[in-house]
Amino acid sequence: MDATTQQHYAEAFHLLHKRGDPLVLFNAWDVATAKAIAKTSPAVATSSGAVAAALGYADGENAPLDIVESLVSRMTASVLVPVSIDLEAGYGDTPGAAAHSAARILKAGAIGINIEDGLVGGKRQLVAPEQHAAKIRAMRDAAQKLGVHLFINARTDPFLLKFGSPEQCLNEAARRAKVYADAGADGIFVPGLTELALIERFVQLTPLPVNIMVTQGVPEIGELARAGVRRVSLGPWPMMAAMRVIGQAAAALATSKQYGAFLQPNS
Repeated sequence: MDATTQQHYAEAFHLLHKRGDPLVLFNAWDVATAKAIAKTSPAVATSSGAVAAALGYADGENAPLDIVESLVSRMTASVLVPVSIDLEAGYGDTPGAAAHSAARILKAGAIGINIEDGLVGGKRQLVAPEQHAAKIRAMRDAAQKLGVHLFINARTDPFLLKFGSPEQCLNEAARRAKVYADAGADGIFVPGLTELALIERFVQLTPLPVNIMVTQGVPEIGELARAGVRRVSLGPWPMMAAMRVIGQAAAALATSKQYGAFLQPNS
């Protein structure tokens, strides 16, 4: 991908985060799903959990960065929309390591990343917000050197890791969002935040575009839009749903010895 096209995609991706009309991402896990999604979506984003599962790894930076980088290269070469990558915690606990990982992903053609604060040393735990902010600054510097207006979606995990009561989780997420915004983040991603009243309050507490992940209990897209959410991610659920369909079709074929409508050519 040439530099002009990549920068155009980067700017377009930033503009997709609109108040009242959130960017809804049906997350991809390989080139085939990216191409299918890109037919009707203005952008493609990966789910680290779905990508890892498709490659035979557990989530949590277990899929080697070399393989992820190769996937990004093939994905960005195959679709004509912006591509954002779930980079987990940046494949390293230091700002330098995170910046190096981001540079590799950018050189592969991506224009956005997710970077999470709930994974350190391979363990699921909250890192100090200042440590995560240092990674964000380093990634921003790396992107600027490459001339790309990278969209840094800072993920914070107080709700997911059960930091405390819902009120305590909200306050901690808001505190971290401010630190990450000051470090140069473009968005704030809060998995596990599902209650509409808390979502509305969180939107008011942060200047960053808020990203909500779909899970059980999450309000409908229209309600999230009215609350001010600007990005909605389906995460690993599309991949899990696809695997259920394939498993059911395979079981039906094994039992009935009939192709069934799902497996008929040109169906």
